[in-house]
Amino acid sequence: MTARKKFLLLFSAVAWFALICQFMLQQQVTAIARAELLIRFFSFFTVLSNLLVAVCVTSLLMRPAGFFRRPGVQSAVTLYILIVGLVYNMVLRHLWSPEGMQAVVDDLLHSVIPLMMLFYWWRWTDTRSLRYNQVPFWLIYPACYTLFILLRGHYATWYPYPFINVTVLGYPEVMVNSFFIMLAFLAVAFVIVWYGKRKKYGPVNVAA
Repeated sequence: MTARKKFLLLFSAVAWFALICQFMLQQQVTAIARAELLIRFFSFFTVLSNLLVAVCVTSLLMRPAGFFRRPGVQSAVTLYILIVGLVYNMVLRHLWSPEGMQAVVDDLLHSVIPLMMLFYWWRWTDTRSLRYNQVPFWLIYPACYTLFILLRGHYATWYPYPFINVTVLGYPEVMVNSFFIMLAFLAVAFVIVWYGKRKKYGPVNVAA
């Protein structure tokens, strides 16, 4: 088994473990209906992006070809999970202090998995074909997510993140916060393309 496949095996195990544990931990909340808990679970950008990473690395492990083998797709997934890590560790981490298994899962979802995805992208993704005109397509997912959260929040009066909580902040401030988040996506995306086009290649970058 190659180093790449060994890493993907470990990576997929970590990603699915973290997601399953997070789901089980959330289900321990008894004050909210199960259906609402399920909707809220999949309303977090962290969960959706980590799920995307888990599907991506599992696909890369099991299939020699396919959608997730495309460098642009792997780069987009890397972008999403990097933003998860950056926003959480720079903006949200100080807002709560998880303990026990929740603390472990929290670090896996927001720190370990983003770093593992970045490492895989750096070492094995052939990024020479990346183009700046791919960036607008990468932003469709976070833009649609933001729209969904705002629409659902309007009717459910619940928002997954404090910086988009219209009930507390109002629409003007939420729009400003959303603008800066999208700006962060744009900036990191351009860095990914810029570095990807300049990344040096050798035997270490051959995806066997």
